[in-house]
Amino acid sequence: MISKIELYEKESQEFKPFKHFISRIHVMRKESSYGAEVASKWTDILNQTLGDETYPVIHPIGQETFSLYAEFTTGVFEYTLDIDGATTFIKEKNIKPIKTSPTNIIEAVDQGNINKDPNRIKPNHKNPVMVLQSRYLTNNKPYCINGNHRIFEAYRNNDEQIEVYVFKDLEFVPFFYDVLSKATYFLEIDYHNVVNDKRYLLHNENGAFANEFK
Repeated sequence: MISKIELYEKESQEFKPFKHFISRIHVMRKESSYGAEVASKWTDILNQTLGDETYPVIHPIGQETFSLYAEFTTGVFEYTLDIDGATTFIKEKNIKPIKTSPTNIIEAVDQGNINKDPNRIKPNHKNPVMVLQSRYLTNNKPYCINGNHRIFEAYRNNDEQIEVYVFKDLEFVPFFYDVLSKATYFLEIDYHNVVNDKRYLLHNENGAFANEFK
């Protein structure tokens, strides 16, 4: 995996969330009658809920977080994830990890998140190894949001197994710690459903994730 993290960190600072939302809303409105309904709902959310949100988000001091970057035609957006909160969620829901060969999961490691100098690595294992796999955030590929070094070391040492918590679409919604991350994620699902005339992750033809946003 070729890392673009340094580039993303810089470009994401210039991202304009309102510009992105308006662009998506404009496309949905023209796509179909269903798209127009969804666009109307997102217009209300944009005007009534998101107007006071700050971007880029300020990461809280003393809390382990993770930035996951997404490339759009409007720029690079920073999704912010609460890793400490994800660990609490795992414990509260009694979620079990999968056991897999490091060879099977090494592709989830972004090389930009790996410090290969052992003298500079500061082990922090209070949070488990976590991987996201999302149609909308990671192009349906696994992506490690915590535990990159542990996966890398297990792979380099030819370990037989490593325990990994894997989260698919919607399962990681509680990990977003800012409103814009959650809103942008739901917007992208609705946008793709409209332009592809699909209802991925929805239970009815007239549904929309704009309805789920709170």
